[in-house]
Amino acid sequence: MTEQYRTNIEAILKNSDLSTITTKKIRKELEAQIGTSLDHVKKEINTLIEQVFLSFQQQASTSSQDSERVLKKKDTSIKKTTAPTIKKETKKKKQQPKKPIDWPVYKVTSPLSDIIGTDICSRPQTVKKMWEYIRKHNLQSETDKRIINCDDKFKLLCDNLEQVSAFTINKYTQKYFEKIPAEEQANYKKILQDREELQK
Repeated sequence: MTEQYRTNIEAILKNSDLSTITTKKIRKELEAQIGTSLDHVKKEINTLIEQVFLSFQQQASTSSQDSERVLKKKDTSIKKTTAPTIKKETKKKKQQPKKPIDWPVYKVTSPLSDIIGTDICSRPQTVKKMWEYIRKHNLQSETDKRIINCDDKFKLLCDNLEQVSAFTINKYTQKYFEKIPAEEQANYKKILQDREELQK
């Protein structure tokens, strides 16, 4: 019964910040879209939202090359529907490197910085690095991939809980981001870039 809303939920997530979105926000936006209350299937809707969200989180943690390929495919499909003559332009664009989105960076404090391995990071990159850590340390439950079994570092992050839902991790991370003023962003991005160059 709730499966019919999967496409709507995916669309909402595509236009949301995965590091701050909540189940409730998605459900309310979905209700606004369809013009009716979903309280009678709230539990089922929440489960579906978590499934779709987990899929999006895992996609966010793939390599930047994979992400660029997905974006290029989306661009191509949009252009094909608007004008068939743009196929040639799409091929030309594929030869040029895609310009990355310029996300603001934050100071990241412990224990989150211990998990992601850096004290300067953007929110999307933090999500990616957290999922890299989760997979590297095999923290997903074997019976339910939406459940994260907390190791010592995750326990410090998540108020000493043994397990957390993949969807609720974000609420624990918020307090470990410190805003960097706009005028200092360029300096911190340069520091981050220099570190990444050294790691190559």
